Amino acid sequence: MWFNGACVPWEDARVHVWDELALRGANVFEGITAFWNAAERRHEVLAGDAHLDRLYQSALAADIPAPMERAGVFAALAEVAAHMGGMDIYLRPTFYAKRGRSTLALDSEGAMYIGGFPYRPSAPPAVRAIVSSHRRFGGPIGAHAKSGGSYLDFRVFERERLQHGVDHVFFLNDHGHVAEADGAAILLIRDKQVITPSVASGVLDSITKRIVLDIARGLGYRVEERPVRRDELYQAKVVLAGTLLGLRNVDTVDGHATVDAGAEDTAATLAAEYGRLCRGESSLASAYLTPLT
Repeated sequence: MWFNGACVPWEDARVHVWDELALRGANVFEGITAFWNAAERRHEVLAGDAHLDRLYQSALAADIPAPMERAGVFAALAEVAAHMGGMDIYLRPTFYAKRGRSTLALDSEGAMYIGGFPYRPSAPPAVRAIVSSHRRFGGPIGAHAKSGGSYLDFRVFERERLQHGVDHVFFLNDHGHVAEADGAAILLIRDKQVITPSVASGVLDSITKRIVLDIARGLGYRVEERPVRRDELYQAKVVLAGTLLGLRNVDTVDGHATVDAGAEDTAATLAAEYGRLCRGESSLASAYLTPLT
């Protein structure tokens, strides 16, 4: 764990229970994947600039002082990655309020930690999902910010997931439209068409989703971002997109098979092209992959 200036043993990364992080959940974070390039002997970060843009924007929305400049964050990410050479990794940089309820407070202070983990995405043989009986409202400071406090309601969704014995829970917004899944964006695929809930639906503007939509447009597929009705989940091939998941096909939603006659090939092509991008084998690699050195 990188903790306020250096990599330390996991158990030594501690905050006081009265720090704003513990007291009010005052933190914002990002999940970032870094893929090992064996030929170059280095990690390459996927959409690193976009993730750091959102990290700083989230900190601004949450009124948390940024503890360092971007170059320092990249250097800290590289320091964590250096301990994990030879493997793909997942990095989770977090800014948190150490002191001060607002950046206007004289004692206001921000801090940072970064967790690093091996990245080995997998999926169960059959991926089942349900639509939650609870609504998601985008968190206390809006869906555009990725904050710890915004994810508190995931404890409720996790309870539903366990009670129903499924792999994922989908949320509706306050208008009854599809919002997102637990930790991932939702894509509906019909033949060569990709549909996803618009940002106006109260969803996080998923960076992984943006990448997949770029891939889809490059392949000539039609892309729609709009409000999505619940029943549409039962009439298309449903795919989840997220940093931790990559792309994951969903087999059933509320017991309905998520099948579309022409969508299987499209979903497979998108997944294959996303995988090629992560390995630097796509024409989009120069736009999305950055060496982590």
